[in-house]
Amino acid sequence: MSPLELRPIELEEVPSIVHLIQRAIARGCRQHYDSAQRQAVFLTCSQELFSETPGLFESIVAARNDAPVGFAQFDPTTGRLRALFVEGDVQHLGIGTLLLTEIERRVRLTGGKRLYGAMSLNAVAFYTLAGFRSLGGPERHTCAGVLVPLVRMEKLLRLENE
Repeated sequence: MSPLELRPIELEEVPSIVHLIQRAIARGCRQHYDSAQRQAVFLTCSQELFSETPGLFESIVAARNDAPVGFAQFDPTTGRLRALFVEGDVQHLGIGTLLLTEIERRVRLTGGKRLYGAMSLNAVAFYTLAGFRSLGGPERHTCAGVLVPLVRMEKLLRLENE
């Protein structure tokens, strides 16, 4: 398998990233959310990730042979993880871990001491293994008019010199 490249998103990649997100949700969330919830999560994510002021957030693409296989977006000043998606047919191969490790590194570089977000139910185990802790039970959030349970989680980051 060819190596992965982590790089900033390019504007012309947005449509392919939107399709990647749709496939990631379809595969990764199918055991935790019904079809209406999966569609609502997709609509909300695809709209919010690319319609808000992009300069406020960092977006990273994991690419293999120039084709996106993973995508993440975060706020480097607050440590809020806005999104982390891996292409449906390559989930559980370490791509998400690679993206998360890079995000943690970048947040630490800005002096950030915390990475947090509202995680989908299917991703709770992944984030727990990565050192995150739950901040309470599932909360119901409204995504595109549909109630979707999410879990707020955080990871306290140690600075590189600590």
